Amino acid sequence: MDYTPDSRPNSAGQPMGNPPQGNNPAFRGQPQSPAEIYNANVNTNGPQYHYGTHQGFFDPRYIEQQRQKMLERSKHEKKLRMLGTNTGFTLLIVLAFSFIFSLSLYLPGLYELYETNLTFASAFGILYSAISVGLAFFIGSFLFKRSKDFKNTTYNPPKDKTKAFLLILIGFGGCLVSNYITVFFRAFMEGMGIYSDYNALQDPSSTLDVVMIFIGTAIVPPLFEEFALRGVLMQNLRKYGDGFAILTSAFAFGIFHGNIVQMPFAFLCGLFIGYAVIATESLWTGIIIHALMNAMSAVSSGLIYYFDEYASNTFFYVASAIGIVLGVIAFIAYIARYKPKDSLKDNTPSNTISLGEKFVKFNTSPIMVIAVIIYIINAITQLTTTPPTY
Repeated sequence: MDYTPDSRPNSAGQPMGNPPQGNNPAFRGQPQSPAEIYNANVNTNGPQYHYGTHQGFFDPRYIEQQRQKMLERSKHEKKLRMLGTNTGFTLLIVLAFSFIFSLSLYLPGLYELYETNLTFASAFGILYSAISVGLAFFIGSFLFKRSKDFKNTTYNPPKDKTKAFLLILIGFGGCLVSNYITVFFRAFMEGMGIYSDYNALQDPSSTLDVVMIFIGTAIVPPLFEEFALRGVLMQNLRKYGDGFAILTSAFAFGIFHGNIVQMPFAFLCGLFIGYAVIATESLWTGIIIHALMNAMSAVSSGLIYYFDEYASNTFFYVASAIGIVLGVIAFIAYIARYKPKDSLKDNTPSNTISLGEKFVKFNTSPIMVIAVIIYIINAITQLTTTPPTY
């Protein structure tokens, strides 16, 4: 049977058995790409495929092109799961060190000293930050180094000092707003009869207590936590887009804190800090924002010792109001002077995968799922229906 191509003209007045010619510049030179063939047929109302000619979706080059895209997507999905696995292992190392520290408090007399001596408790907290956070993520960084995409932390000072200054004010103000959102969230939980065992710092009883609280709150944790979450973790996720790196590291930052009160607060702060670090390409921007926020609590505790609770609360509310107002002013100035959208990039071949899909692939690796479940269970176990006595 003869399957000679149909030479009758189509609706565009062109022979149906041959690729459309006309004045379409895409067909002045041969060969055409699969996309050009498809678009030309659509534009001329010609058939996508018929006897004698492979065109459109059935063109072998188009099929090979789609196959390569699927292989590329599969490769990046596999890498995202590997990054999730590395992160999950690192979070489990943090849990293991935390468990060891908790067991050490059961040594004779140590728990009582921890509960009654704030200087000792602060020193214990400093050691905890150094080992359970710093050392754990230092070990975890070797997992990320197995990938050729490994990035070192950026401890260089920010090049644009004005930009860094504005982002520090924006980040600080954003964290203060996040704190009040968390306060409302906690009040809502307590209104439902659910309370958290998490409490703030003990009140200091000496100048040494005040100094140790400041070191153990405003200096040491920002250094180690920013190295861990924004240095090791976020830097190694940037291959898949800055937005993805910020969101995922903020999620890990929230989970990492391990209690219902701090989880939403840490997540929201992580978004502000992560953006500031990427926009300035300096980890010091995040460290300063983190330190300023933690210093608020440390100074408030010191004011209770030197003055009273009224002075402490007054300082916190006034400083918060000033910080939020300065944050708003800095935000307006930043928008006017810089282009925020230009600070976030996603120039990798993986940009065909949406942000949500990347986030899901990362967090559904088995090890990451196990780590998240353990942290959530740990946070739930700290909930109680008994009102606190403070």
